[in-house]
Amino acid sequence: MVHATRTVGSIDVTAIVDADLELDPITESFPDIPPEPLVADDEAAASVRTMSGNWRLRVRAWLIRHSAGPLLVDTGLGGPTSPTAAWVPSPGVLVEALRELGVPVSEIPTVVITHVHDDHIGGLLDPSGQPAFTNARHVVQRADLEWQRALGRDNDEQRAIWDLLAPLESGEMLDVIEGDRTIADGIDLHHLPGHTPGHQIVRIGDGGAHLTISADTWNHPLQLMHPEWPSGPDNDHAGAAEARRALRTELAAEPGNIVAPTHFAEPFVTIDERGDAATWLPA
Repeated sequence: MVHATRTVGSIDVTAIVDADLELDPITESFPDIPPEPLVADDEAAASVRTMSGNWRLRVRAWLIRHSAGPLLVDTGLGGPTSPTAAWVPSPGVLVEALRELGVPVSEIPTVVITHVHDDHIGGLLDPSGQPAFTNARHVVQRADLEWQRALGRDNDEQRAIWDLLAPLESGEMLDVIEGDRTIADGIDLHHLPGHTPGHQIVRIGDGGAHLTISADTWNHPLQLMHPEWPSGPDNDHAGAAEARRALRTELAAEPGNIVAPTHFAEPFVTIDERGDAATWLPA
């Protein structure tokens, strides 16, 4: 498997494709976006749509190679015992991909959880239900942890997602933060709620170069010009729209800042700002 890598000064960031899925019709996957642009014959819309009109969902995790040691951002779908098994046809391949890259899970000291949706934390546990990253601290926003704890009391589906986090909490493997945090030289976490209450992005900067792992700030390329168009899983539509506006403004102040969205066709993009208009470009 080929994994794309970008270098940010002395830091390497590798996009690991955990899965490439065909899901429901794109208009059902984004029910609050007008259907016409979703099915339009243009490059941005078509990049996340299959020929049959379904949502083509790429699921990525991110390996950051840093002088302080490797960091992993998100853990993908997980294996056959993950809650994602209820809606995906096959398990994720993250563990095998890390092995191919020469980074066994036991050698990862830090796992960043951008948010607690199951396609981002499905791989926290191994098939036996034990923590997969045995020597790692797992950095999560308290807002997301407590939100998912509460949701887990409501129904079995949400409880299954909470059950991914519970063993880490009882095993004192969670590093629960509130707000922004520097986790290594040149690597900062920024709390950007909306998609979930504790959604966070990763800012990487070194030697004048910058890269932002934007997680699920944008789930569809059309949301760049239409931040008010929500993703289906956005917990707070207004908050998610404001997060998209704020991050675009921040990125516009640093031209050339590479963006790494979890679910786009391209693992690395930049924003080409032209007055009021803007487009995504491969980076």
